Amino acid sequence: MHAVRNIRLCTKDCLCLYVCPTGATDTETGQIDAETCISGCRLCVDACPSHAISLVPEEFPKQQSKSDDVKKALNILSESKTKQETLAFALEQLSNDPMIKQISKAIGMSNRIIAEDLLREAGFMLPQSEDIKELLVKLSTESKENDFPKETVKKLLELLNTNNNKEKDMSKTTDNLMEAFAGESQANRKYLAFAKKAEQEGDLNAAKLFKAASDAETIHALKHFEVAGKVGSTLENLKSGVDGETHEYKEMYPPFVEQAEAEGNKAAVRTFTFAMKAEEVHAGLYQEAIENLDNQEEVFYYLCPVCGNIEKFVPEKCSICGVSGDKFIKY
Repeated sequence: MHAVRNIRLCTKDCLCLYVCPTGATDTETGQIDAETCISGCRLCVDACPSHAISLVPEEFPKQQSKSDDVKKALNILSESKTKQETLAFALEQLSNDPMIKQISKAIGMSNRIIAEDLLREAGFMLPQSEDIKELLVKLSTESKENDFPKETVKKLLELLNTNNNKEKDMSKTTDNLMEAFAGESQANRKYLAFAKKAEQEGDLNAAKLFKAASDAETIHALKHFEVAGKVGSTLENLKSGVDGETHEYKEMYPPFVEQAEAEGNKAAVRTFTFAMKAEEVHAGLYQEAIENLDNQEEVFYYLCPVCGNIEKFVPEKCSICGVSGDKFIKY
């Protein structure tokens, strides 16, 4: 995700010029240089006092599919708005009254904007939409006008096909990013476990190395996850948290517990059960956070260091594993 500047909001405080590590914010046009901007850096975003800078994704999601009835309704509305636009501009040209000319022009432009939005939602005017390709093919084959730019349409279709191939490549890259994210995340946890063992055995240098490597893997994992476009708004992220935790405690862990019990592996049964019960608590807390997202009152959370249970108060003992409440970690 690279940064963009809204010139209309910019108050020329220019703090962004001093914090940008690559100079991407210092351009003659006022726009941020996307080529040199570091994806996800956001130093300029956080520094801007006028909130004129924001991050935009490198690739936008595809348009949601719509039923034929919805598309038909959108097209009917856009056609109506186009007719209103034509009438308004005609009135502007025919009238000698300055006020009528002014309001007619405004109404015409308003209807044009609305018609464009309706067409966009219907699937046209979007490069990744199959509808736009069908429209261009139809125009190039059925148009009998001598001055119709068939060569230009042909080049556009070639460009659309090229972009579609790039999208497929990006899809593979996204899969690779998520695979790398999973590997780096596992490495982070693994190295932390190794660091803990090294500390227990008195090998403090090895412990420090494992901790440093663990943090390095975290940096890699977070960047892969962000570039893959998996970090949304706080609301979207909370919903993702609910979905993930719910899947784990309802679908993932129960068969794990059952299998471990069948094999007589009591340690596995214990760790699976603790995690399953804790995930259910996490899902509830995420849902509660969604319902209270606008509430700015500060909330503290307390983590059980044994089973991962989270409470909003210090309990006498953990409701899942029974560890003393004074062992809980405050957040």
